Amino acid sequence: MKPRILIAATLMLVASAAAAQTLDDALRYSRIFYQGTARFNGMSGAFTALGGDISAVALNPAAAGVFRSTEIAISPNLMFRSLNTSFNGFSNDRSASDFKLGQVGVVSSLSTGRKSGLTNLNIAYTLNRTNNFYRYAVIDAISDNSSMADFWALQADGYNTWELEGMPWVAYDSYMIDTLSGQFTEYASIFSYYGDTEPVYGQKMKRTIDNYGYTNEHNIAIGANISDKFYLGAAFGITGLSYTSHYLHSEIDDADLIFDFENFSYTDHFVARGAGFNFKLGAIVRPVESLRLGLSFTTPTVYTVDEWFYNNFTAFLNNDTPGDFSDDIDYSSESGELTYRYRITTPYRINAGIAYQVGNFAILSADYEFIDYATARLSRGTDGYDFYDENEDLKSELGSAGNLRLGAEVRLGSLYLRGGYSHYGSSFREGTLNESATNTGYSTGIGFRQNRFYIDLSMVWLNSSEAYMLYPDDPRSNPLYRSDPAYIDTNDKYLSATIGFKF
Repeated sequence: MKPRILIAATLMLVASAAAAQTLDDALRYSRIFYQGTARFNGMSGAFTALGGDISAVALNPAAAGVFRSTEIAISPNLMFRSLNTSFNGFSNDRSASDFKLGQVGVVSSLSTGRKSGLTNLNIAYTLNRTNNFYRYAVIDAISDNSSMADFWALQADGYNTWELEGMPWVAYDSYMIDTLSGQFTEYASIFSYYGDTEPVYGQKMKRTIDNYGYTNEHNIAIGANISDKFYLGAAFGITGLSYTSHYLHSEIDDADLIFDFENFSYTDHFVARGAGFNFKLGAIVRPVESLRLGLSFTTPTVYTVDEWFYNNFTAFLNNDTPGDFSDDIDYSSESGELTYRYRITTPYRINAGIAYQVGNFAILSADYEFIDYATARLSRGTDGYDFYDENEDLKSELGSAGNLRLGAEVRLGSLYLRGGYSHYGSSFREGTLNESATNTGYSTGIGFRQNRFYIDLSMVWLNSSEAYMLYPDDPRSNPLYRSDPAYIDTNDKYLSATIGFKF
């Protein structure tokens, strides 16, 4: 254990840039929640077999072949999000709204003049939002069994003090952690007085999360109509991502329970920008007039991602000498901005659908989507890092998921009424912390259509719940350092409007 001396320092944090890329990054960019036209949204996106909507091209490019005329549509989208967090018996509520363009698209229908064989060859362009990363949440509670300093002690284990880098070094340099007595590579935090006493907690812990960003997808598709029985399509997708993550973690000993410790705060900030591409193939079969069957395959999306990130840290220790401020420790450190480039390959996707038309009165549609999130991969770090450990985590934590989408539409003359249901399965394997972290949605909509013009409105409710670890649990399974999860409940409402024209 090193002697206790006064430190007031500002230094550059030295860390491996590759450490910033994790399972969370791969999962974040792999999950898709399409925002489309108000008709598409109002029927919960159940359009793999149905086609006939510009947004359906993003699910199944064969949908482009269903069109009989040139069509253009644009759909602004207003999101209302409410978040509830709970941790150690304390809860917090936040709400916000966000306005974005959810969809824009055009399809051009070219007739061959034939009544059989290739009757139409259509070209389509669509832009769809595929995820909204906005999140502002506050986790605020009393911690009774752990500290983030314990996590830094775990990161330091196995290293001599002169080998420490990044936050383990900063935590050591600020006396948040230290070696055990008589040891050189084992560490404990100030909450156990570096292993000399039983840990004492009870500090006020606060985590403020402020994230925003999106993913979107441009699709250029070609669709063929063969005898009004078979519709075939192919598409090239260009994807984009923008994500900013910022969180502030602070711990304060207001009750004066922890020897020497007053408070610390840690800020982590990073920005990601990226672009990628994929390919889609699809088919829709119409065995009888009222029935359609659809199937599509989307290749893995390959993203190249650039990240910029930094962090800073402050700590104050009073050293418990009444009336003597000379031995107080007021510590601060700040990293310079680090940059990193790497590649993310998201999972392939398979969509299957069935749609049934009840005369000219109603349409019923159902989709099932399969994704194996365990096939996501991180690769090609600019420093040659191979992400072996991170990819092993992906395979052990993530699993396959099935997404169900149901939709219905009823026609009353020029007026259309719509409804839908969706269920997105958990991305995590059974037995993991978030094995039941699913998303459930409901939708409704209304539309007015004429031969050359239509306007639609829809509302979607999408709800989810997840366990959020403020820092990883103790792999040594020491009950004195147990890290409990916080829980975040998210309730979204999406209000969409579409104006469309046919030519």
